[in-house]
Amino acid sequence: MSLKHTLTAFLAWAEENNIHWDKDAIEIREGKHGLGIYAKKNLDAGYEAIQVPKSIVLSVESTGIANLLEEEDIEGYVGLTLACMYEYSKGSESVWSEYLALLALSRPQMPSDLSEDARELLKKSEVFGDIETDLNDMQEDYDTIVVPLLDKHPEVFPAQARAEFFTYEAFKYMTSHVSSRAMDVDNFHISALVPFADLVNHHADANADYLTHEEVCEVCGAISCEHMDEDDEDGEDDEEAPELAAEDDKKKRSAAKKAEAADVDGEDDDEEDDEDWEDDINDTCDIVLDDDVKKGEEITRHYGPFPNKIFLSKYGFAEIDNEHDTVTVQLEMVKKAAETILGDPALVEERTKWFLETEDIFIGEDDDDELEGGCCEGDHDHDHEHHHHEHKHVEAGEAEAESESEDEEDSDDEAEEDDFPRDIMEIMHDGSIDDRLLMLLNVLFMEKEQFAKVEESVDAATEYFNDIFLRRAIEEDLAEDSEDDEEQPKPELKPLDDAGRRVRKNVLEAILQVIRLRADAYDVSDKTSAEEDLELLNKAGLSGTLYYGALCVIGEKKVLQNALTTYNKFLNAL
Repeated sequence: MSLKHTLTAFLAWAEENNIHWDKDAIEIREGKHGLGIYAKKNLDAGYEAIQVPKSIVLSVESTGIANLLEEEDIEGYVGLTLACMYEYSKGSESVWSEYLALLALSRPQMPSDLSEDARELLKKSEVFGDIETDLNDMQEDYDTIVVPLLDKHPEVFPAQARAEFFTYEAFKYMTSHVSSRAMDVDNFHISALVPFADLVNHHADANADYLTHEEVCEVCGAISCEHMDEDDEDGEDDEEAPELAAEDDKKKRSAAKKAEAADVDGEDDDEEDDEDWEDDINDTCDIVLDDDVKKGEEITRHYGPFPNKIFLSKYGFAEIDNEHDTVTVQLEMVKKAAETILGDPALVEERTKWFLETEDIFIGEDDDDELEGGCCEGDHDHDHEHHHHEHKHVEAGEAEAESESEDEEDSDDEAEEDDFPRDIMEIMHDGSIDDRLLMLLNVLFMEKEQFAKVEESVDAATEYFNDIFLRRAIEEDLAEDSEDDEEQPKPELKPLDDAGRRVRKNVLEAILQVIRLRADAYDVSDKTSAEEDLELLNKAGLSGTLYYGALCVIGEKKVLQNALTTYNKFLNAL
């Protein structure tokens, strides 16, 4: 069946299922990155381009095998993939048949589809490890979750359907759709395929946003119901009811409604109408324009602040000079660099152990408002979580209280904490190192007397680390110098004494060694620059996954290049 015929059938299906869009305003057509949403006329910021009722999203809760998935406790990406496979196997009998037929004609190119020889070309990037892990995980999930389900329910998955629609290759195929298209919906559906809205492609400079109300009943998915009333009765009397939507979402929805009303009759609705409209659309997934969009321009959204290795493994693409690219550093690299400088493996091991056991006292959540804390922005997204500078200024005494409160965490929080990769640290896109690496290096190289103070007193350690982060913030120009704060006195740093200069010199030399160790581990050549490599790549004529994989390699090389420049400059200035 041709794309034109399939797309026509999908649009008719979308209309029948109350997906709202203005046919005179937007259209679906092929572009540089496959199917996308394009403006047919000039559209103003605040315009609501697409509205998808949650009743038509495809999730583990809405599929025809929802009961089986619940009985077998199959959720997450495996559950959603199985739901999609089942609905696809039902053909015209599925509620989503026209939608899934459209997906079948536009499968994304994923790195997991590359041959083993082709994947070898990506070995200079961390994405290679992610791809291999994804492949192993998919095979394990298929063997240990999917196959047992199929065996247990032959009446639902008969032999003929199983051979055609439920093979490992079919699982791998549908996983690529789920990985690249699934969107967060709410705390009932969790993650789901959202027809029409999922055709909005990513762009670093996106012009639209995805809005959905997440706080719904976890039992039935309703915004307000008897289940929630029962929960309210069981809860504390003074507990505040949850907001129906975040303030930013409310403002965008209100702006969208006003833009729509103005387009129809030139008049703004009053406040009461806006509130009624908000209540009416709270059970939908919406695409609302953040910026004006010109006729012929693609409507895009930002998928999240991810490094290229995640973009490629999850969505099948990568960005040139992605500002969220990072390079991971293994703890063993740090210890090796320190041992080379100190010549004392026992001391390095002892202090590393102390740091890993006590770091939670000093590293807290982001606090963008406190310059004195040496904070700067951090991004925490996706399962492949990456950390920017996230040090929180801790007043004397607060650290001890935080340490004591850790004992009161429940078992779920403890399990989540155990998943944190203690042996991984990162270098950011601008070349700066993350907080944990900076703290660890200072612990390793501080003078014996200073370490004794830090080890003995939380207050002394807090003061020491706060000074480090303040110094780093000023040196890296992370302290904001806005016009509004011109009259405020800028923080001053005490000059380093001889001991401080020795520690500083060792830390900088260790950072440079770690950068080189990381480059050697992935065979990153210094014969050409990242910029020269990108120029060569553009001339090579590669496309698809291999091209994006090469961008991952170049992006990580750019991070190391920036780091070498930054810390060589600091060392020379010392």
